[in-house]
Amino acid sequence: MSCRSLRSLAFLAAGFFATGCQEGSPPTAPVEADLDLQAAITQAGDDAARSGDTERAEALRHGAKALRWGIRPSQIEIKIKNETFTYLALVVGVVRRGHGEPALIRSLVAWTGRPPTALFHVISKSDQALFGHPGGNGNGPEGARGQWKDLVNQEIWVATAGSADLELAGTGDACPGKPAGVALRCVVAFYDIRINGNFQLVGSGGPDGSPIEIHTESDGVHGVVITPAH
Repeated sequence: MSCRSLRSLAFLAAGFFATGCQEGSPPTAPVEADLDLQAAITQAGDDAARSGDTERAEALRHGAKALRWGIRPSQIEIKIKNETFTYLALVVGVVRRGHGEPALIRSLVAWTGRPPTALFHVISKSDQALFGHPGGNGNGPEGARGQWKDLVNQEIWVATAGSADLELAGTGDACPGKPAGVALRCVVAFYDIRINGNFQLVGSGGPDGSPIEIHTESDGVHGVVITPAH
């Protein structure tokens, strides 16, 4: 059985990932801290928390942590409104144990500009999931959620249809910059992503409220897997 086929079984059986399934080069580097970026992602998380979206708030805050802990983002191309833009991206996977089998909640965080002019964020609870209406129209427990924030024009676009594939492709060593006192385990990781979604402007309706299509596809995107220490 291939390393890629074994990774989910190893995750469920052990609750954490060994380094045997490494793929690609280490996604870490002692780069200068991008404080503008960290502030923008943290602010997006705070905005989500104020709106009551605790899941999105936690995912964005973990994204800011991953940057502080030395994860080097990957460069990806995102097609928006039939134009292709270069974004930097990372994927954060957080293990949730709950009452049943452990689940990996994965979150793509991507941005462009310095300081950031746009943020793209997708959350999924499985390798492959469908976007649904934000009001819960058939989105189910395994559904995906997506949001594109145009920071220049102060617009928020939310995914209403389409699909999101965020598949864990491999793991590596411990996150190099995580403080010793933090009660979390963190390993570097690689993800294969395929996003194809229709996004609706929040607050829009009628003929002027037509959705836009957002697509991206990339393998080996850098990221992390975070689990509780106990």
